[in-house]
Amino acid sequence: MPETAAGYLQDLIARMGTAEQVSDSRLSVSWKAHREAETLDDPALLPLLEEIIAAHPKAKERQIRCDAHFIYGKILKNRFTREGCAYLIGRLEAETNKYALYPILDLLRDLPIPADMDIASILRCARHEQWLVRHSAIRALGACPSEESREALRWYLRQEDEKAYRQEIIYAQAALGRMGTPEDIPLLEGRLRSRSRDVRLSAEIAIERIRARAAGQPDPWEPAS
Repeated sequence: MPETAAGYLQDLIARMGTAEQVSDSRLSVSWKAHREAETLDDPALLPLLEEIIAAHPKAKERQIRCDAHFIYGKILKNRFTREGCAYLIGRLEAETNKYALYPILDLLRDLPIPADMDIASILRCARHEQWLVRHSAIRALGACPSEESREALRWYLRQEDEKAYRQEIIYAQAALGRMGTPEDIPLLEGRLRSRSRDVRLSAEIAIERIRARAAGQPDPWEPAS
């Protein structure tokens, strides 16, 4: 067993990146290491992860950074810090590959991003040319209850070519359902007439969530704590 916290993180990342042939992925070293990472909640590990990320800047070292990002995001989910959140958002500027960008955005989606935090890099990703990045960014905007987040989501709801923007509209409606306001309801109601069942359903759910929140009632689509 590693004797230091830095050694433990390096060992965990190595296990997360272990490739092996198993009949059930849940029996793999990698799967177990990812589940282990999800339990971590010590913010003191964050600077150590930042050092690991900084020490592996090369393109061929992307997986090491991705695994370190994963651990970082799970710690923040369990023990949130504003500084850590800002760092993770900042990683969107440092990474360029879509396979490094979208996992960071998926991690941010699970964090309570402060409304006054700079999310310019998330907003840029919400218009990214790669759909993997774009879709993850739209979902991540639902974690930040700011006006600029809502406006970025409304932009997709205003698009007339629903066929071209169908998936983006669905994700934008779901994100607004998390943190939208009653002012967003008229725009959402416009999608209740969509020919797409998924678009109509996501609009209905978003409206229901916003109305419940505005009335001070529990979110009917959030699991009971």
